[in-house]
Amino acid sequence: MSERQEVAVLCIGDLEIDFVLREVRRNGTPLRVGSRAFDILELLNNANGELVSKDEILRVVWPRTVVEENNLQVQISALRKVFGASSQLIRTVSGRGYKLLQCTSAVRAECAGDTLPDGARGTSVDDALVTSNGGAVDLFGRDLTLAEVLTVLKHHEMVTLVGTGGIGKTRLAIEAARKAGSAFPDGVVLIPFSSVTDERFALDAAAAGLRMKNSSGPLSINTIVDAARGKRLLIVLDNCEHVVGTAASIALALRNSGHAILATSREPLRIPDETLYPVPPLVVPDAVSTEDAVMLTGAAQLFLARVKGVSPEFTVDKKTVLLIGAVCRALDGIPLAIELAAARAALLGMEVIGNRLNDRLRILTGGCRTAPPRHQTMRATLDWSYRLLSDIERSMLRRLGVFVGGFTFDAICFLTVDLHASAWETLDAFCGLVSKSMVAAQLDGNSRRYRLLETTRDYALQQLDDNGERNAALAMHARYLLTLLGEAPVGGAERTDERRLADFTCELDNIRAALEWSFSSSGDPSVGVALASATVPYLFDQSLLSECCSRARQALAVYNSTMDSEIPSDAVLKLRASLAAGLVYTNGPSHEARQEWMNLYAEAVLQSNSEYEARALWGLWNAHQFSGEPKAALPMAQRFSDLARGRDDVMQSLLGLGIEGITLHYLGDQPQARARLEEMLAACDQPADRSSANRFGIKHGIVARAALSRVLWVQGATQCALELAQSTLQAAIDYDNEMITCYVLVEAAIPLAILADDVVRARHAITELHERAFRMSFPIWIEVCACYEQCVAAMASPNPARLRVFSIAIERLAQTGFRAPLTFLLYRYALALAKCGDAMNALKAVDQVIKHGDVTGERWLLAELRRVRKMILSSRGNEPFYWRVKHIAPPCTDTSQHGDSVHAIDI
Repeated sequence: MSERQEVAVLCIGDLEIDFVLREVRRNGTPLRVGSRAFDILELLNNANGELVSKDEILRVVWPRTVVEENNLQVQISALRKVFGASSQLIRTVSGRGYKLLQCTSAVRAECAGDTLPDGARGTSVDDALVTSNGGAVDLFGRDLTLAEVLTVLKHHEMVTLVGTGGIGKTRLAIEAARKAGSAFPDGVVLIPFSSVTDERFALDAAAAGLRMKNSSGPLSINTIVDAARGKRLLIVLDNCEHVVGTAASIALALRNSGHAILATSREPLRIPDETLYPVPPLVVPDAVSTEDAVMLTGAAQLFLARVKGVSPEFTVDKKTVLLIGAVCRALDGIPLAIELAAARAALLGMEVIGNRLNDRLRILTGGCRTAPPRHQTMRATLDWSYRLLSDIERSMLRRLGVFVGGFTFDAICFLTVDLHASAWETLDAFCGLVSKSMVAAQLDGNSRRYRLLETTRDYALQQLDDNGERNAALAMHARYLLTLLGEAPVGGAERTDERRLADFTCELDNIRAALEWSFSSSGDPSVGVALASATVPYLFDQSLLSECCSRARQALAVYNSTMDSEIPSDAVLKLRASLAAGLVYTNGPSHEARQEWMNLYAEAVLQSNSEYEARALWGLWNAHQFSGEPKAALPMAQRFSDLARGRDDVMQSLLGLGIEGITLHYLGDQPQARARLEEMLAACDQPADRSSANRFGIKHGIVARAALSRVLWVQGATQCALELAQSTLQAAIDYDNEMITCYVLVEAAIPLAILADDVVRARHAITELHERAFRMSFPIWIEVCACYEQCVAAMASPNPARLRVFSIAIERLAQTGFRAPLTFLLYRYALALAKCGDAMNALKAVDQVIKHGDVTGERWLLAELRRVRKMILSSRGNEPFYWRVKHIAPPCTDTSQHGDSVHAIDI
């Protein structure tokens, strides 16, 4: 067990964290910390200061539930709020995860030394701090970073702070030198290279920093070393990137002479024993942070301090604080960018700044006149870095500006293939961009992804425009993504469907950007149609149904208007199939959805494309089944099975068994339904078939088990049915697909819990459905969720007012066209009417449901409906008549004679 794990109580400032009692106390008083938040805290603590990935936290803290990343962010924000002044101990590692840091007593002791010894040589670090930062001396949000630098300096004597321009390297180095100065008998020397315009004059800057007397002899590194001989100094070499060769030689010579070196540079000096410390951005608030959580972050504190410094009357309310958080997040926590934005906000207001961050380089100006020119605007900072790049590095950086949300090395190679550079030259150029802090690297599983900070990306795009290259780069970007999602392997390696889905998930922001360009006036619509056809099946699989439909419509509109012969026919079929499938879930199984499936079927038959003919038949079956019309759905299922047998397609034949079984269950033929479902599941469970278990993006084995649980219930195996429904729900959650999870909840988990009168289980399942349906914007399941909520409420407390709400919910569901659950819901509604004593209307409701079944063929509840009808008839006249509800009455029925409130449900 690690040392930290053995500690039962961890003390941080005035906090005590008791891992035995699972309690956090401040000055002995327990604080309110949720169980999830404490689980995360314990996990971070046990990592001994190491990074814990987001995936690991989600896996450990939510082991049986699929949650969004913002759930994790909410818990982290809650922990930071509890930590208060020590909130920065919870460090966010952008795009990767979190770690819990501690400032040791040794570091605190070092941090206490605020003054430099009298014998210090060279430029005063206090003066340098004022000069380099326009008079600002506070380090907001840098306590832990400063402590880490001091610890590194204590153990290593050649330390280089590296990072992008404006990240705060100089300010951090000078403050670290101030704190560490007492450890060096002869003090601290600052050698700034920022004003050196030519590397030849770097030695002069070093001599000036050491306050060397003028010498008649030539200046050399040896004379520099001689001037510092016999002393023990901490020498700060500031802004080395543009004189990196000479700076490296000076650092090495002085280090070999017994001095400690603290350098700042946008790239490493690459000398022996150099220890690199990448300066992180300031912690920024999460998108879901509360007002208090925003103000606990260093980025927001810096912003507010700077804006107040310019405009003391600047007022802060909740809206302003949240805007500050959004601006800091958009600026990636870069201190210089935050300070420049604050200066503008003081003059223009927060809303103006927030609305104009899409033009960062123009808005981020107005730095202090006493700051170096390169720190007075963000563009000047980036110009400084850009000039230090080689020609191929500049070309590469410009093209990387088209990527949104990150990229891989394969993507870089694809976009730079026309630069007439060898593979090694491309690799060297990219490594140069990373080492010069122009590209940020982040670990993504076992591989690396890269990204440009947003201000750098804006700069790269403007450079593309200035060089007339933007449209060509965007075209290559779109073609790369088309290749990535298509059949042709990228990088020479074949990829599985799972790998392609993972690629799609990572590149979704890039794909959206490429589609927007492709369909723009300057884009390539044929590439857009091809890319959309490759994209929409993944959007459907990821339950992004509205976007799936809109992208498919957009592409089909382009195709219909151009009839471009270069667009493959199967691409058009894929677009039609995805649009039709998405419509069923967004608009319900409406006439439009059925018409789209019919169009697909006709086109597939015309092209002799049996694969899409089968998809169309499946879609038509699904539309009828969702509409509550099993009699009409059965022929579609049978034709699907016949087609599969004719093609000798084993998996499609199994799917045919599954959809026939579902329909036969609704038709009331439980023995045949069970036989088909069990035959399908037995075959799907064979190892040889597991690799092909997915069809049309849905794991139909889970769907079949949900149907089988209903069959078992009707056949009287109630306990087996409940257990199967519960295990099927867990399988759906593990499968991590929102559509299939909602399907299992709607079709099996919730109705069987209601049939079992298990209110607790039903409410838990309804909560799951509510969360997922609203998060993914599934209209049909939002409406059915409302019905189930009212159904359970009526079970607990049946009364006329509640039944009226229940009836309205059923009517709203019927209007969506998703009528598969109606028979069950109306059956429960009739029971509730009977419990309220309204036997007459309860009887009418049951009779209407039975007649509805005569039309649609739905018979799975027929025996229960007849039992309930008999029960109502036997009790009629023995219970009080409370209220009158006209149930499922034809629109022409005259209701004026009733004095009571009348509400009709039309199906």
